[in-house]
Amino acid sequence: MKSGEIRSSLFATADEIGLPDGVAVQLADIFGGDIDFHRDLRKGDRFTVIYETLHHQGRPLRSGRILAAEFVNDGRALRAIWFGEDAGSGSYYAPDGKSLRKAFLRSPLEFSRVTSGFKMRFHPLLKTWRAHKGVDYGAPTGTRVRATGDAVVESAGWINGYGNVVTLRHGGGITTLYAHLSRIGDGIRRGARVGQGDVIGYVGATGWATGPHLHYEFRVGNQHRNPLTIVFPSADPVPAARMAAFRAATEPLVAQLDRLQGTAVALLE
Repeated sequence: MKSGEIRSSLFATADEIGLPDGVAVQLADIFGGDIDFHRDLRKGDRFTVIYETLHHQGRPLRSGRILAAEFVNDGRALRAIWFGEDAGSGSYYAPDGKSLRKAFLRSPLEFSRVTSGFKMRFHPLLKTWRAHKGVDYGAPTGTRVRATGDAVVESAGWINGYGNVVTLRHGGGITTLYAHLSRIGDGIRRGARVGQGDVIGYVGATGWATGPHLHYEFRVGNQHRNPLTIVFPSADPVPAARMAAFRAATEPLVAQLDRLQGTAVALLE
């Protein structure tokens, strides 16, 4: 059980309180549909997390799954509780049973910084002002690029200024595009199916790029939308027939979060 306050970044705080990097990554993934960890973190944000630690003969081996967590971002408190049908499968839900899984990830990269937003900009190579109909994420060459939603690969290959590019076709007339890749992921070819979070390529600087970054576009009905602000629908909540089992399994964790949150606030104050 750990609690921390953001002073600069999530990983800096994790280091301060001895939270394993793997748990910090899980924390960002769990709340990534509601919090953009590239631009929404605020100094003073805080979190509380309950997670597994796996032991062998009394000695800790590694951290396991997050069981419950709370993240307070800009005064807004979000909670996540793990609920599974068995030891291997499950998902994260709010205490009222609403799913925290969104139809799309907020970002195709686990962690990076936004270098060029969805707006008019001066193109560094063409030397003209042009509408920038996507988001650029600066990251080292070779950083993994994830599919932001379940999809079928529409195209994968070289496209002029985009360099190596993958385009995915999702439901509801939605397509996403990932450009300037150093290379395309194994098995990523036209017609292949990918799941949310699957690696489809790696950050690079192919095509018209001045440095390694990912150019990401989100289109609805062939119209560009800002992926940083669009509201994504949630997955299905806990079925009504399972709510009694859900409450029985999660209420002790919610109570534990309540106690930890109160303690953390007292310590921070």
